[in-house]
Amino acid sequence: MQAIGIDAGMETLRQRERIAVFATYAVMAMFVLVIFGEILELAGVIDLLAAPDDPLALVYTAVLIASFVVYLGSIIAVSMWIYRAHANLHAAGLYGLEFSPGWAVGWYFIPIASLFKPFQAMRELWSESHQTSNGFSEQAPGNLGMWWGFWIIGNILGNVSTRLEFMGDGSNQEIAVILGLASSVCTIGSAWLLLQIMRAITTAQADGIAVTQTFE
Repeated sequence: MQAIGIDAGMETLRQRERIAVFATYAVMAMFVLVIFGEILELAGVIDLLAAPDDPLALVYTAVLIASFVVYLGSIIAVSMWIYRAHANLHAAGLYGLEFSPGWAVGWYFIPIASLFKPFQAMRELWSESHQTSNGFSEQAPGNLGMWWGFWIIGNILGNVSTRLEFMGDGSNQEIAVILGLASSVCTIGSAWLLLQIMRAITTAQADGIAVTQTFE
């Protein structure tokens, strides 16, 4: 039963990886467009406050809305991949796992804990999938730390930018756009690194855990 569960779990993981990879590429493409719009804002070509009905402003607004929708979709797709990847570890009967599949996703939505718990869960997922875990004393791969750094910094900068843009009187608009631009760059960097991480973990489970279970 365990081997059958792993086989089915791996097939599901591969399917979810394809969807998550597509969604992540879509996020990167949309945020490239957002960056282009932000540069035009800094150059004074687009002014969402003074001339929101300008054709370029309308196109940029549509890009912002579309990027938000795509971003939400990618969160769902990646969360489903994370859940399945962690579930495969449990289905393989690995001992000493710190995170359940549900909490591996749920920690992203818990204030304060979301700053470090999801990273710990991803580090466990990486280590156990590669069968190299030595507890949390083991150093995470470089791209794992960079992914999380880009993710955290991008979110912080994005939140500050949004507050300045929508809760101020418009005097800090340029600063808000600069912070938003930096956030967009971090988002693209985080997305690119996440692609590498998802592919590596899926491959590791296919070549490691699944094969191990076959011969047990």
